[in-house]
Amino acid sequence: MDSYYSYSGRGPIVLSAQPPESNVPELIEDYDTYKMSGPEYAKYFALCWSGMFLLAYVFYRNLILAFLFSFAAFAFIKVIRNNLIKKRKNELMYQFRDALASLASSLGSGIVIEKAFEEAVRDLRILYPYDKVMIIDEFSAIVLKKNNGVELEASLLNFAKRAKLSCVTDFVDVFVSSNRTGGRSVDIVRNSITMINDKIEIEKEIESLVSGKKMEQRLLSIAPAGFVVILSFISGDYIQPMFTTLGGHIVMTIVLGIMFLSYLVSRRIMNIEV
Repeated sequence: MDSYYSYSGRGPIVLSAQPPESNVPELIEDYDTYKMSGPEYAKYFALCWSGMFLLAYVFYRNLILAFLFSFAAFAFIKVIRNNLIKKRKNELMYQFRDALASLASSLGSGIVIEKAFEEAVRDLRILYPYDKVMIIDEFSAIVLKKNNGVELEASLLNFAKRAKLSCVTDFVDVFVSSNRTGGRSVDIVRNSITMINDKIEIEKEIESLVSGKKMEQRLLSIAPAGFVVILSFISGDYIQPMFTTLGGHIVMTIVLGIMFLSYLVSRRIMNIEV
């Protein structure tokens, strides 16, 4: 009977009688997509729906129109999903930096690259002592596949293809090229760590510079709704026709459209990629 290496998710990689495909950790197929669970989708949809309903009621003071407008929450689910994708990829980038630091340490002490990946998995389990850590699953799968005869280059290229992170892609491209030509792996890993650290520092600087502007953008996005509420309390009779006439509803719809358009434009301006 053939023997294979297996991985249960937390413990060491051990021999198993099952084929390798059944023991590889469940990996994310594409880091640029995010599939919400049922409860997660329901939670975010409820938040978006209630927010849209309240906003529409402020502008229309009509329950039916507010109810119909609230279904714009479906569009905002996509915005939330994109934010979750960005957050997950940022977490992967930080985890990948820690993994490369472990690789560099192992390679610097003379350990061969295949064993260095195994040592990295052990170090990462100490650094991230909880379940379902993306980089631990990725590196464990790489080690498992290598022990079962899959080339290291193929596993790394597959990881880079799914991660869609520039730091991962650059590292894998240089590593594969150097590995084929006999280059020094430790220098490649160290250069990749330096590159990722520089990228992270630049992102932190940009975030600190635009954090105040982002707050201003959020406040300006909801300012029209605030003005409508204030005018309703101060001069209710003056603004009442905006809620009771067709012309008022048209004006309020235009204002809402301008609000959403300005939100999307300002969000795009603030989204600075490094």
